[in-house]
Amino acid sequence: MLRPAFTQQLAAYLLAGESVNLHAPHGRGRRQTLEDLLTLLAGVQVQKIDLKREQDMWNDWLKETLTLSGQVIVILHNVEYITQAQKAVLPRLKVFTLLCVSELAMGDKDMLEIEISEVI
Repeated sequence: MLRPAFTQQLAAYLLAGESVNLHAPHGRGRRQTLEDLLTLLAGVQVQKIDLKREQDMWNDWLKETLTLSGQVIVILHNVEYITQAQKAVLPRLKVFTLLCVSELAMGDKDMLEIEISEVI
């Protein structure tokens, strides 16, 4: 695990229902942090999509995600690639705990902002 204490704290925020914008410049370990985080969330429903690499899966992913209930953590990786149409749907996803991963802070007042470079 790249940053064990940090990743455990991030998992604790998410498991407590706190939505988070995790941001860091390219090459600072966002992808590895997500891989490590998923091992800590093994007993929870997690819906993840990489908006840079999986744009063509958005509609199916969204339909499946919106049918879920209970504790669900939704991970939007590379959220800076979100389209206007996808952005319009974001409020519907806020019924879940969101983890938005990006290169820059989103400035969403409803989300805890965490910068990876602050913890290295």
